[in-house]
Amino acid sequence: MKASLHTAAFVSFVALVFLGSCASTRTFQKQYLESRQLLERRDFSGAAELIEKYKNSGYRKKDRVLFYLDTGMLYHFAGEYSKSNEALSAAEEGMEELLTKSISKSLSSGFLNDNALAYSGEDYEDIYLNVFKCLNYIALEMTDDALVEVRKVQIKLKRLEDKYRKAAFEYNSSKKAKGVIPVAESRFHNDVLARYLSYLLYRLDNSPDDMRIEYEKLLHAFEDQPSIYPFLPPVFAEVCPEEETARLSVLSFTGLSPVKKPQTFYLTTIEHAVIINTSGQNEEYNEELSGFSIIPFPGVSAGYHYKLEYPVMVEQGSQVDRIVLNLGSQSRELSLIENMQAVSREIFMQRQPLVMGRTVIRTISKVIAKETGKSALRGASENDFLTLLLAVLMDVTVDLTENADLRTSRFFPAFAYGIDLNVPAGTYPFRIDYYGNGRLLFQDNRGMVNLKAEGLNLFESSYLE
Repeated sequence: MKASLHTAAFVSFVALVFLGSCASTRTFQKQYLESRQLLERRDFSGAAELIEKYKNSGYRKKDRVLFYLDTGMLYHFAGEYSKSNEALSAAEEGMEELLTKSISKSLSSGFLNDNALAYSGEDYEDIYLNVFKCLNYIALEMTDDALVEVRKVQIKLKRLEDKYRKAAFEYNSSKKAKGVIPVAESRFHNDVLARYLSYLLYRLDNSPDDMRIEYEKLLHAFEDQPSIYPFLPPVFAEVCPEEETARLSVLSFTGLSPVKKPQTFYLTTIEHAVIINTSGQNEEYNEELSGFSIIPFPGVSAGYHYKLEYPVMVEQGSQVDRIVLNLGSQSRELSLIENMQAVSREIFMQRQPLVMGRTVIRTISKVIAKETGKSALRGASENDFLTLLLAVLMDVTVDLTENADLRTSRFFPAFAYGIDLNVPAGTYPFRIDYYGNGRLLFQDNRGMVNLKAEGLNLFESSYLE
């Protein structure tokens, strides 16, 4: 009877853990596979409709921020700027609401994993969404609102390091702490792309002092953050052009933002050795073995098994290495303004020690609980085969609960290029050519455009390959 009770209790425990390891603790990624061809065809509206279709099945309530980020970016590239701002604003509001709650919960996420928590967005998403809200407002000719959005970028960067420092301190100081969570120092605090847009908006507003300040801060970003900006600063057109001269600005986005991939370690002990299997994720989002090794470990006993999995950032890059503006009879090459994937990686790495710390702590907690359960089972049951079977089942089930949180919006670009120049006001044939390895990849032909002496004359283009 005693063995029966223990067995029943154990099976109940396994069932509960298994339920927690289902869809709510795994990252749904089917929609990204299906959207690839739509993006290749530049059918951004179709891709947005596809994401909308998965709103209730692929994106659960806890994934609402991610849903709004994905649709907001796709609507932007589709030219549906009001819809884009509506979605990006909903994402931003969700991030603000979850800011403190999500950090405190994620530091003690128990037997589940971060996928079970509401997605509060990556910090680089929170920053770049304001850049694209700014661009949306510019397209809607609401430049005052655009300036408000771009100012938010620096405000958010200032509070970034304090956010995780405070969260880690509170956790490390609490009685519930099961380990020490480290915090990485931030090396990114000044965004060039935001400064670039601010400069253009202040110039439109005829605010020379603000223009000068923004340009000085832009230069400081290059001086203070050489690992992120290892290229020359952008050059702006002459501040005081002659009459009937139009200022033309072109902003071009290429590639897609980094994705999260799981780094997985399976550790199994045999007598005096540890077997380590490592695996990753392929482009079809399937797990595949990436490494195998046996490490001698004198004194270790056989029978222990655990899985540790955490997200790593993988850059997707871009096929594009050269962009040319063709305006009338002249051709000018665009310059790199911001390596957005490098910025995303830098900001992600600030949070990574916290992610790693809580992953290790959570894994250890699971292993202790699991081995305690196994020990109790062995002591209570006289059926060796049943004990072994249930122990293996427990290993497998606990493994199923340990999944890296791979959620991140897939539709931010990887690079931003630009050019700013003065040309005589008038009407011109306008085309942007994208090249990769000396081969023409895409032509963005806008036909005839009218460049006015008064006005921003900002044109946005993209090739997200």
